[in-house]
Amino acid sequence: MAKKSSIRVALDLETTGLHAEQDAILEVAAVKFQGSTVIDTFETFVSPGRAIPYRVQRLTGIKPEQLAGAPLFETIAKKLQNFLGDFPLVGHSIPFDAGFLRRWGLARTNPLIDTFELATVMLPSLTSYNLGQVAETLGIRVPEDRHRAMVDTVLAMEVFISLHQRLQAVDLALLKDLANLDAPRSWPLLHFFRQELRERQERDGLYGSLGRGSFGDSLAAQLGMDPRVLSFAIAQQDEAAPPRLSASATATDPETLKAIRTFSKEPAEQAISTEYQVACREVQQALEQRTPLMLEVTVGGSDYTPALLPTLEWLKEASSEAANPPRLVIACSSQQAARRLIETTLPTLQKELDSHFSVAYLAERGGYLCVHRWFGAALRRTSGELTAEQARGLAKLGLWAQQTLTGERSELTLLPQEMAAWERISSGTERVASMNTRSGTAYEHCTYRRKGYCFVSRAEERVNAASIVVTTHAGLFDDLSHSHSLLTGIGRRLILDADLLEDESARWSGSELDRTRLFNLLNTIGTELPDGRYQGLLALAAPSIRENGPGGLSTTPTIAKSELDARMLAWFQTLRQARTSVEKLFGSFGHLIAEHVHQSSGKEKGKGSSTGRSYGGRNNERLDQPLRLTAHIRNLSAWGEIEQTWQKTSQRLQSVIDLVQQAEKTILDTPRNRRRSELGSGETGPVALELMTVAQRLHEQKQLVQQALSLENNDAVYWLRMPPMQSSFNNHHQSSHQRHTEAAGPRAEDTPILYTQLVQTSALLKRLLLTENTGTIFVGNALSVDSSFAFTQGRLGLEQDNQTALSLVTAHNEQTLLCLPNDVPEPNAPHYQRHLDETLIQMATMLEGQLVALFTSHAALRSSYATIKPLLETRGILVLGQGIDGSPRQLWQAFQRQERVVLLGTGSFWEGAEDINRTPACIVVTRLPMPVLNDPPIAARAEQYSDQLHNFTVPVASLRLRRGLNRLAWKDARRKAVVLFDRRITSKEYGSTILHSLPPCSQRQAAISHMPEMILDWLTGTGSWE
Repeated sequence: MAKKSSIRVALDLETTGLHAEQDAILEVAAVKFQGSTVIDTFETFVSPGRAIPYRVQRLTGIKPEQLAGAPLFETIAKKLQNFLGDFPLVGHSIPFDAGFLRRWGLARTNPLIDTFELATVMLPSLTSYNLGQVAETLGIRVPEDRHRAMVDTVLAMEVFISLHQRLQAVDLALLKDLANLDAPRSWPLLHFFRQELRERQERDGLYGSLGRGSFGDSLAAQLGMDPRVLSFAIAQQDEAAPPRLSASATATDPETLKAIRTFSKEPAEQAISTEYQVACREVQQALEQRTPLMLEVTVGGSDYTPALLPTLEWLKEASSEAANPPRLVIACSSQQAARRLIETTLPTLQKELDSHFSVAYLAERGGYLCVHRWFGAALRRTSGELTAEQARGLAKLGLWAQQTLTGERSELTLLPQEMAAWERISSGTERVASMNTRSGTAYEHCTYRRKGYCFVSRAEERVNAASIVVTTHAGLFDDLSHSHSLLTGIGRRLILDADLLEDESARWSGSELDRTRLFNLLNTIGTELPDGRYQGLLALAAPSIRENGPGGLSTTPTIAKSELDARMLAWFQTLRQARTSVEKLFGSFGHLIAEHVHQSSGKEKGKGSSTGRSYGGRNNERLDQPLRLTAHIRNLSAWGEIEQTWQKTSQRLQSVIDLVQQAEKTILDTPRNRRRSELGSGETGPVALELMTVAQRLHEQKQLVQQALSLENNDAVYWLRMPPMQSSFNNHHQSSHQRHTEAAGPRAEDTPILYTQLVQTSALLKRLLLTENTGTIFVGNALSVDSSFAFTQGRLGLEQDNQTALSLVTAHNEQTLLCLPNDVPEPNAPHYQRHLDETLIQMATMLEGQLVALFTSHAALRSSYATIKPLLETRGILVLGQGIDGSPRQLWQAFQRQERVVLLGTGSFWEGAEDINRTPACIVVTRLPMPVLNDPPIAARAEQYSDQLHNFTVPVASLRLRRGLNRLAWKDARRKAVVLFDRRITSKEYGSTILHSLPPCSQRQAAISHMPEMILDWLTGTGSWE
C-alpha cells in the first residue's frame, strides 16, 4: 500500500514593505494540501494600523477602503497558528513571509520549502525566477489578477506540486548527493531534500540506483570512472548533438524577418537599400579577399541582419563552388547574445536562404562542466561548510548535469553568489601540466574523455565539424591566445557588437586579487580547525601523501592530527604562516588607502576626517574611491610597509606553491596510482588535479601583486578599491564557517581589492584578430563619431589608411524628436538638480507615466527618486528606481505590465529592455554619458591623448549615447521624444560633435517649460518636423 503524501501548507502574505521589523501585514492566505488535494484554506485581510504605500497599492491591488473593518493581526494570530500547525510551509521566497509571522511568535519551528529556491535548482536555465515566469514554464495558467495573496498562494502550491513531481523522477544517487550537501541547516531546501531521500528509500529500498557503495566502488575501479556518470544524458545518447546546433531549427525571429523584408526591397521602394547594396558588396568582398572591414549598423535594437544576410549569402555561394568549403566564426559580446543568434536569428536567416550550414557554439575556457572535477573533489568538503548560495549552486548543477548534452555554462542562469559552485566544477584546468612528467595533463589521460563523456572534447568535435562557429568575444580571445586553438585556421570572422570589443578585451585582460579569494585558495589546500582537526585537499589525500600511508582518500571530511606525518604537519604550519602574511598584506593595503585619503583631505596624518570616520569602520566616503598605484603613491609611508610585508608574503606563498606541487607529485607517484596512470583517473587523480589548479592560481595571484608593486609594466594600470558594502541581510546569513574565518582579521568588505587591466588593448586585438590571410569584419551599433571612424579604428588597432569603413543607418526623422532645452543650468551648476526634478514631474504628469530617465550615477538617481516619487504617487504615477525597487530586468517587466509608470535607470539600463514589447514614449537623458576620469582604467586611457576632452571624452560620450538610444529609442517604430537635459549639448562647441554622431532625427530647441506640450504634440502627430 502506497504511503500517503505529506501534508503541507502553502502561504503568502501581502505587506506594506520588505522589512518585518518595521512593516505590517495586509493580507494572509494559506492553503493546506496533501499531494494535489486541497484540505482547507485560510484567507483574511489584516488592518496594518498605518497608511498603505502607493507602490504597494499598485502592485497588490489592495486599496485602503478594502481594509475598512479588517481585524488586527493579533486577533487572528491564534487561529492562523492552529491552521499552520507544525506542517512545512510552502511559498515563493517563503523565508520572507515566515519572517513576518515569526515576529508575532508564529511558525517558529515549521520547516520551510521555498519554491524560488526549488525552481532555481530544478529549472536552471530560466532568465527570471519570479512566480509567474516559473508557473508559465511549467505549463501552469497564471491568473490575470496576480499579486493578491490567495492567487499567489494557489499558484505557489501548483508550482511546488509540479516541481516535486520532477524531483521524484530524479535518480536516487543524485538525491543522496543533494541530501548530503555540506550546507548550513538554515538553507530551506536541505530539510526538504533529506525528507525526500527518507521517503524514497522507504518506498524503493536503499539500493534504488547505482551509487558509491562497495559495488559502486568496485565498478569505479574497473571503469576508471564514477559509475554515476552512466545516469547522465551524455552517457545515454551516444554522440548526441544538441538540437539547437542543427541547421534545421524551427525557431523564427520576427525582428529578423522584418529586417530581411526591409533590406530586400528595391532602391526605389526603400531609400536605405542603396546603402545596403553597397554594404553587401563590401562585406562579400572582405570575405572573398580576406581583408578587414568596419561596418556600423544602426537600424534599431541589436539587429545585425544587414551584416549577417550578405555574409550567409556569400558563404552559401562559396560553399557550392569549393572542394573545401569556407568556414565562418561569429563572435558576440555576451553568452545571451550568442544563444539568441544560434536559437533564433541564424535559423531564421538560413530558412530564408534555404541554407543548411551546421552551427556550433564554443564556450569560454571555463565555460564547460568538467565531469572529471565533478566526480572528483567538487562535492567533498575541502574548505569548510558551504554557504547557502554555494549549496544551491551545486544542487542546481547536479540536476542540470544529468540533463545537459553540451555541459555549457551558457545554458545556466547562475546568480553571482552561485558562481563559487561553478568554479569548483568548471573546465579550464584540464590542460594544467602535472609535476609528474609521466602524467602529462588530465585531458590527455582522462577516462571520461576516452569514453565519450567529456563535454570539452565533444564541443571541440562539434566545432571542428561546423561550418559556422559562434562564440563570445571572451571565448574568441581565450581560443586564439591558446596553443590548442580551434579557430585560428578559420579564415573569416564576423565580430558583432564591435563597439563593445575594447571593453570586453580590457575585462578579459584584467585580473584581481581579493582577500576572500586568496584565503579560499589557501583553505582549500588545507587548514587546521578550532577543534584541532584538519581539512582541505591535503587532509583529503593524507592516506596517499603521508609516509607508509594506505593510499586512497580519507573517508571523513576532516582528519585528526595523528593521521598526519611530520612533513604534512610542517605543510600545515606553512599554510598558517602564509595566511598570517596575507592578512598583514591586505591590512597594509588598507593603510595605504587611509593615508592617501587623509593626505588629500589636508588632515594631519593619523587623525580621522572631520566626520570622525576611519579605515576599519569604512566610514569615510572617500575610502570607497579607487586608488591608482603610481610613482606618486610610492612616496607615502604606507608604501614601505607594503613592500616589507610583501617580501615576506611572497616567500611564504611560494613555499605553499612548492608544497602543493610536492604533494601532487607524491600522490601520483604512489604505487597504486602508477598502476592506474594509463586510466588517467582513480580516486586520487582528481584531487591531484585540484592541487595543481590551486597552485597555478596562487602563482597567478602572486605575479599580479609583484607586477603591481614594481610598477614596471607601463602597458597596465593597477589600482586598489574597497569592495561594495554588504547589506545587513547578507551579513545575517553568513555561515558559521565564514564567521570563524573572518574572526582573525577585518571583514572581507573592509579589505581592499587589487585590480589590473591593460591600458591599451589595440595591440592585443591586432595580434589576435588581424592575422595574415584572415578576413575580419567588425560590426557594431556605434562606431563613428561625427561621420569619422578614426577614434574607433585607433582603439581597436586598425590602420586607418588601409581599412574600409562604412555606415548603414536608418533615419529617424519621423520617429524620434530630439528635445534640446536651452534655458536649463549645466549639470554642475547650482539648481540643476531642482530643474531636472521639476521637469521629470511635469513630463511624467503630462504623459501619464510612459517615461524613462537615464542617469550617469546611482547617487544622482537616488536624489531624483527621493524628490519626484512622493509627488508623482499623489498623481497616481508609480516611480521605480534601479537598485532601489529591483534590477533593470525587473523594472522593465513592471513597465510592461503596469500603466502610468516612470523608470529611473543608470549605466547600461537599456540592456534589460531586450525582450519587452512596450517601449517608453519619452526618454530623458539627464547628463551626457561622459567617461568618469577618476576611474583608473579610464584615466589611464585618457592620458594617452594630449587633448583629452576632444580626442577621448567627447568621442566616448558620443558612442555611448548612440548605443543607448539605438537599443532603447529605436528598437521599434513607435514615435518617441528624447530629451537631452544637458545644456552642454548646445552651449559647448563639442555639443555639435555629439549631435552629428546620432542618426538623423527631428530636433527642437526650446525653453524647458514648453517641452511637455511640444512632446505631446509630437507623440500625437505624424511626419517629420524637419
